[in-house]
Amino acid sequence: MGFLAPWNLWALLALVALGVLYWRWRQGRSSGHVWYPGIGPMAGTNQQNIWFYLPLIGFFLALAAALLATARPTLRLMMPENLAGVILAIENGWSMRQTDIAPNRMVATQMAAKALVDKLPRHIKVGVVTFSSYGTLLLPPTTDRKAIRQAIDNLDLGGGFSFTYGLLAALEALPQTPPEGSRPGVIVLFSHGHDVSGNDPLKIADQALERGIQVHAIGVGTHGHNFDEEMLKKVADRTGGRYYPIFSASDLSKAHADLGRVLAWRPQTTEVSGLLSLLAALLLGFSLGLSAWRRRVI
Repeated sequence: MGFLAPWNLWALLALVALGVLYWRWRQGRSSGHVWYPGIGPMAGTNQQNIWFYLPLIGFFLALAAALLATARPTLRLMMPENLAGVILAIENGWSMRQTDIAPNRMVATQMAAKALVDKLPRHIKVGVVTFSSYGTLLLPPTTDRKAIRQAIDNLDLGGGFSFTYGLLAALEALPQTPPEGSRPGVIVLFSHGHDVSGNDPLKIADQALERGIQVHAIGVGTHGHNFDEEMLKKVADRTGGRYYPIFSASDLSKAHADLGRVLAWRPQTTEVSGLLSLLAALLLGFSLGLSAWRRRVI
């Protein structure tokens, strides 16, 4: 927890001092009665347990909550993400026929992509880009989950391998200026990491970084089988994104589950003084109500 106006916390010392003074007053008041006649009956009626002090405790807690609210406390909370869009950039060259990931790279990628889409909130738009020897926008960003799944299922194979074309096509598919109140989009790159286009992947990653677009890379392949994991890691790191390998079915499950949380939620510092003010009002109401009820009973 943090505070936007921490100097107001000094007022809590006054509340503590007030509590101490009240306690000493009660103690002094009790000790003064011992010299009066009939002390026996009076002592019997003046023995008070915690229930007697509940209204007072509620009142002091209400004051404490109100004073804390004036210090404008903040908490780091996980808030729903509001992205301009998520682009799935999926490699579909001939190299995706390899079976180093069962049943093959293409099918494993389709499974991962659809599982990730299922994890995302319905309000987030998702688009699909494919790439091999060139990049193509297969489906513009949409909230139609059925159309997204169909586009992923209909992917076919053909062409070479140049994942930078996929990055460029994905950047073009995202709005240059995100809608008000939303963050720039995210690219999820499914690739084995090799590129023969002559483009510099890190320069393209810098373009994404300038626009505030993160690239999360999912490595589709295994070492020794046309797979450049290090380049995918560099691209993701350059943009503040994450890298996930899917060497097996268990890796695949972990990747889409973790990335789904990353895309759907983000930590955000939020002021919670309103909640403390509400708590103070409830405690004060409890204190006054209990005090009034006790007076009627007595």
